[in-house]
Amino acid sequence: MLDTLIRGALVVDGTGSEPFSADVGLKDGKIVRVGETSGEAATVVDAAGLALCPGFIDMHTHMDLELLREKKPAAKILQGVTTDLLGQDGLGAAPVSAKNRKPLADILSGLNGILGDERWTWGSFGDYLNALDGCGLPNNAAILVSQGPVRIEAMGMEERRPTDAELDMQRALLREAMEEGAFGLSSGLIYPPCPYADTEELIELNREVAAFDGIFVVHQRDEGYHLSRSFDEVCSISRRSGARLHVSHLQAYGKVNWPIMDEVLEKAERFLEEGGEVTWDRYPYLAGCTTLTAVLPTWTFNEGTEALIENLVNPAYRKKIHDEFTKGLDVWHNRQISVGWENIVVTAVHLEKNRWMEGLSCRALAERQGKNPIDAVCDLLSEEKLAVTMISFYGSEDVLRKVLSHRRATVGSDGIYGGRPHPRLYGSYPRFLRQYVREERVFSLQEGVRKLTSFPARILGISDRGRIAEGCWGDLVLFDPARIADRATYEEPELPPEGISGVFVNGVRVVDEHGATGALPGRVLRKKK
Repeated sequence: MLDTLIRGALVVDGTGSEPFSADVGLKDGKIVRVGETSGEAATVVDAAGLALCPGFIDMHTHMDLELLREKKPAAKILQGVTTDLLGQDGLGAAPVSAKNRKPLADILSGLNGILGDERWTWGSFGDYLNALDGCGLPNNAAILVSQGPVRIEAMGMEERRPTDAELDMQRALLREAMEEGAFGLSSGLIYPPCPYADTEELIELNREVAAFDGIFVVHQRDEGYHLSRSFDEVCSISRRSGARLHVSHLQAYGKVNWPIMDEVLEKAERFLEEGGEVTWDRYPYLAGCTTLTAVLPTWTFNEGTEALIENLVNPAYRKKIHDEFTKGLDVWHNRQISVGWENIVVTAVHLEKNRWMEGLSCRALAERQGKNPIDAVCDLLSEEKLAVTMISFYGSEDVLRKVLSHRRATVGSDGIYGGRPHPRLYGSYPRFLRQYVREERVFSLQEGVRKLTSFPARILGISDRGRIAEGCWGDLVLFDPARIADRATYEEPELPPEGISGVFVNGVRVVDEHGATGALPGRVLRKKK
């Protein structure tokens, strides 16, 4: 007897093939029947008039600590995400020794929030995977080993090249993580200590990744004025190391830099023609979201997080920061110039007395305090011990469409929890299907679904997910193609989408017509050797 029978669905199987009507039967977490099905099932779901596709795979997400909380997050499953790729931007949670736990937690706080010390129970990368596996997961988690923790373990926050011994230690930690199931290495080349590594150091690390057929997932060193040069660098790292390249949220930051994307996409084509392997993800919005510390020059971190918190309120040090903001985009990614303080909005703080700032631009909160925006930002970051999140409005719809419509593109929500989140946390996948499939018809339904399912599964090397086929795991989304839509906005960012009536993870229903069911059938996925 089947555990679940989904009867009469329009099956969009994830491969890009034409949709077809069929029943889909699930047993012991897997798809065991596709076609007309007779016989008994413990649960029968009537899917007449609805489409059934594989669960969406989010290639860029920040749930590294969120999944360890007692209250499990539902934002991702409500929009149909059944597998999340964690450990992004070089700022994952492992490996970490006891002496480095606090500085790592400080660095992570803007992207991943604050987790109580008692819940930091792991040391090695494998210990972290086991901690996730044992806490109950609403969906599946695939994990990247992050450059930041690896470099901190070897050499702290120092801004210099590693010694031979320090590089060997990084290699050993990376190799161990890959053996324990990491899908690759991530780096955020704007998030210290990651930008302190030069190209040669990154090549050496990625040789370890290539030995396991892993991927190098990278937030480039510059997404603005030097975007083209930064893309050259990551392609070179991939070419010389042998690691497959996946670029995080490929974007051109700020209006003056929008034209550069055409050049980058041309370079991607040449890299592919030369035999290179490159893919990328992007969220379907024109604003980004990250830690507010990203507005600071990267050198501010090179004494460590505790020193930075103190330095930010030191008048002489503050003057150095002011001086940096007088320099142009050819020198560094100066967001005061590229988007302006009026387009950088504080979305999450941790101190109750600062809650009034959530939803205000840096310029607006500075005006209310009678301060220069640079001073307002430095004061806030010091007071909040760096745990502040921001949204910045920087994008172009034309550039976004070019990036997403490319055959090597998939979707990543880059969803960040806390405060007033970016609406992409709740809306990325329904928004993609609404805007680019149903309304603008950039993609057919089957091609749009393929970009969200089997294509990211292929990038990760997960052959038994991302498709509706017998023998694959029962990660599924049941939705109405005529109604699926995002409802989350910048004003009301936590509104769940509409048009999704069922989500299954490993054969268990985690979302029904009433919302999240509370089931926790997710598991940690480990890359197969």
